[in-house]
Amino acid sequence: FHRCCSSTMIAVLIAHSATVISPGSKVLVVGSGPVCLCAAKLAAVRGFSTTCLVPPGDCELGPGLVSEGGDLGSLPLTFMPVAGPEASEEAIEAAAASAEGLILAIDNEGAFGKPVLETFLQPSSALKRVAVMSRYLNGEGMGFFASAAKTAANKDVWAANAQAVASYKAMEAEVARMSGAAGVEWTVIRAGTLKGGGSGCSGEEGDERSGEPSLLTPAFYELGQQDIVNWRLLYDCSALKVKLVRGDTLPGPGFTAALTATDKVGAGDSHRGAVAAALVEALRSPDAANRDYSVAAEEGREFPGEKEWSHLFEAAH
Repeated sequence: FHRCCSSTMIAVLIAHSATVISPGSKVLVVGSGPVCLCAAKLAAVRGFSTTCLVPPGDCELGPGLVSEGGDLGSLPLTFMPVAGPEASEEAIEAAAASAEGLILAIDNEGAFGKPVLETFLQPSSALKRVAVMSRYLNGEGMGFFASAAKTAANKDVWAANAQAVASYKAMEAEVARMSGAAGVEWTVIRAGTLKGGGSGCSGEEGDERSGEPSLLTPAFYELGQQDIVNWRLLYDCSALKVKLVRGDTLPGPGFTAALTATDKVGAGDSHRGAVAAALVEALRSPDAANRDYSVAAEEGREFPGEKEWSHLFEAAH
């Protein structure tokens, strides 16, 4: 009893002592691909003054994926190229130095290396919290079936190949080490197979299927290989419920990988919108400080709101 009470009190004290980022604070989102752009949009929607540092191609696509017609209006979001003729080393350094929150997310299976992390996790900056996207690394439910589904059905299937797993583990270790040295609190958000990420049918009058309007615009469904039936749109209408657990405990798709590689919700799935939202919410969740969480998609037509996300982090175990 005394041990249980002591553990509970320690957890409460840690939560109350954690530094959180408030709306209006500067947040820098670094990475590439739809999950990164979605995180930048959600950070701006939550009221953070957001800079999205991405490759030139994503800078070009970003406004149209964030807002229909590409007009950002009053949304506090700026796109900044990380490379190319329009890139400014001085502007990048200034954005890194002034950001209080940092989100690191790459849509494909790339991990951030030490030189990149050193650019953004500096002791002399204003940084208080960092949230980084990683993957399910425990190996459960991976192997032959996941690899076969990745090759034959959906290149985004997360099959946990050894090289990628090693890169993610090295990245996580560096984030924790550099954060500790800089006095910054970190959170790792783990994803499995990234699916969906758009607003579904939420903007279509008369369509009874649901969706989430705060996610990427329908322009998202024009990216990549097109099918006769856009399974990503169907997924975005039916897989909006979120499961959030502490640690690296969730399995991959296992022997059902081929059956659930596209529009079906299966083990090992993570909705892009949910991963993006978890990265943003981790910046302002006291419970998320110096912890890792895994995100899973579940069937459902309601996406968590701000209060629900707060509860998900509080209840995760």
